[in-house]
Amino acid sequence: MGEFLQINVPDCPSGLRINEYFSYPSISLIFASLSISCFIFATIIAFKYNSVDVFNKKIRTQTISNTLWIVYYLALGLRGASNTIRYAMDKTREEHVEEVFFIASLTLHGFTALALTLALNHQRRYRSTSQQQATHRENEPLLLQQIQQENRNSSKWTTSFKKHISLLEVFFLLCFVCFLVFVYVEIDKENTVFYYILLAFFILQHIPIIVLVLMIAFAFSREGPTRKSRAFIILGAIFNLSNYLPLFVWAKYLPGGCPMYIFSYVDLIQLFDFASLLFFFLFLRSEYVRNQEECIWTAVSQIQDTFDFRLF
Repeated sequence: MGEFLQINVPDCPSGLRINEYFSYPSISLIFASLSISCFIFATIIAFKYNSVDVFNKKIRTQTISNTLWIVYYLALGLRGASNTIRYAMDKTREEHVEEVFFIASLTLHGFTALALTLALNHQRRYRSTSQQQATHRENEPLLLQQIQQENRNSSKWTTSFKKHISLLEVFFLLCFVCFLVFVYVEIDKENTVFYYILLAFFILQHIPIIVLVLMIAFAFSREGPTRKSRAFIILGAIFNLSNYLPLFVWAKYLPGGCPMYIFSYVDLIQLFDFASLLFFFLFLRSEYVRNQEECIWTAVSQIQDTFDFRLF
């Protein structure tokens, strides 16, 4: 295995009873807390902020759906769980298992970047540059659309899939695939050139995130996010900058030791993830509330327009 696969984060704290159970106590507990937080956020989003109820019928339009955000939080939670196991185990006894969890963690890191990019691109396409009504045909009720969508056959699903996948999203996916390829090439070849190509694709994967955030935050659309929402997404993106480099790079260039006894500088970098999670959640919640009312009123209005009162 290449040198970058080796655990080289500071052991904080050290010489305590907790070290008998965790090889790297502070960062193990940070990742465990991060994982639990992500799963809690994903559950809340799935049950409260991913559809609206109109006359006992759940409606999920493009402006309301937060499915990609759920995928992002789940992926980040799995990454946290993988890192928890990796840093908690005794690496001298479980070296092979530790390497497996490292590969899983790095793969999930890349997938997390992809999921966040797709979630932000969804926001840009359906909530920041166009009105909610543009996501459906004006002469067709939202409830009818929902029923038709549930009954759509596989061929229609394929057509819809092709229609909604943009070239930009294909580019995001290709970056992720290239990142995965060089992860496994570097592991197999242990070559310095491949190592830096891997880092280049790692960073390239994260660049669209900041670009999309700027496009959303500074969009000149009256129907776009509120000022509060824009502030939330900017703060979320700022704290997310810690993920633009893998952990082994931060550990290599940050000062070692435990300046705060129980925390190292690498640990503090990981704490930024909690702030990022919170601000992204506040952003998507704010956007859900903004679009929820409009979606409900549109559905009710269309029902009134199409309902034949002469039948009663």
